[in-house]
Amino acid sequence: MDVLSHFDTGLSQPFDVDGGDVTFDLRDGRHVLHVLLRRAPAGLRVRLRVDAKGAEFIAAQGLYVSRDGRRYEVLPLAADEDGLAAALPEAGDVFLATRLPYGRDNLDRLLAETRGAALAVRMLGRAARVVPVFAFGEGAAGLEHWFVAGEDAWETAGSWVADAMVRELASASDVARRLLATAAVRIVPLVSPYSATQPAGSYTTLEGGGIYGAATWRDKPPPPEYALVREAVVKAARARRLGLLLTLHSWQGAHDHSGIEFIRTAGGREITGNRLEWAKRTLEALIRDVPRGRAHVAETIWHPGLARDYMLAGHGAVTFRIEITTCGQSYEGFAETARRLLDNTAAVGDWRPALP
Repeated sequence: MDVLSHFDTGLSQPFDVDGGDVTFDLRDGRHVLHVLLRRAPAGLRVRLRVDAKGAEFIAAQGLYVSRDGRRYEVLPLAADEDGLAAALPEAGDVFLATRLPYGRDNLDRLLAETRGAALAVRMLGRAARVVPVFAFGEGAAGLEHWFVAGEDAWETAGSWVADAMVRELASASDVARRLLATAAVRIVPLVSPYSATQPAGSYTTLEGGGIYGAATWRDKPPPPEYALVREAVVKAARARRLGLLLTLHSWQGAHDHSGIEFIRTAGGREITGNRLEWAKRTLEALIRDVPRGRAHVAETIWHPGLARDYMLAGHGAVTFRIEITTCGQSYEGFAETARRLLDNTAAVGDWRPALP
């Protein structure tokens, strides 16, 4: 048996192979694993050494397993004397992951498999950096909805939801027709450069420094990819075209629900009165029937400079964020989340209160 990780979203951690076991060491913050086991024997026991933080979400989520690197299923993990463990039911080649990978190879596949659909792919670019934006329609009265995923490295479930959104709209389904009859849609499946499963420091800036891709819109300047998305959204807001801005993140298996929120105050500005009531109604409307969905109104941002904070403080815009859970769901749950979010967005009749 061989353990391989030299592919686009591959990421290995220290491991040992001993008889019928393969043990990966995911302690000390090394919580992300994506490897291919070649010629794995039936009944092979996969053991994960985890610290307390890793156990928090990996145990609740389970181990992702795939035979083709595309469709992943969840294999339950049980506690053993050294962490967590599961046995593979079949022999052969198998991909293992603790977070569903999403990288540039996934974007290539999405581009290829939606080719010919009624969409435009806009390549935002600067200084050799590019961000693909999947653009659908022009929209009634120029209204634009933005769905932005993959801002934070490793939060890959949000990227899978955005990927499913592109496929849903490209399919010309009833959901797509309802939404595109009222607005244009812009979807960014991956802002964080290269592969979202790569470790901190995998992104090298133009100045030669390694950074962790993170969603701070207030940085001066933010990394090029983030600046490009920010500028496009701000342009829509200034032209009074912006309807929904929803950033898609994932707290993985740390919580058993997908939580959506907006913030009420930022930079001396606050949402009050009729706009506050509209924002609350819209929040509830967006999360309706989303698998494991819950709504929350936050007084302020938990970390300054994120999109909700930046857009409210600088432009008075009400925007939203969702954290996708990986507890008890993988791709089918993400696809249903995508459909529900798109359908619910179409059902919001008036987006004018999103801007002051």
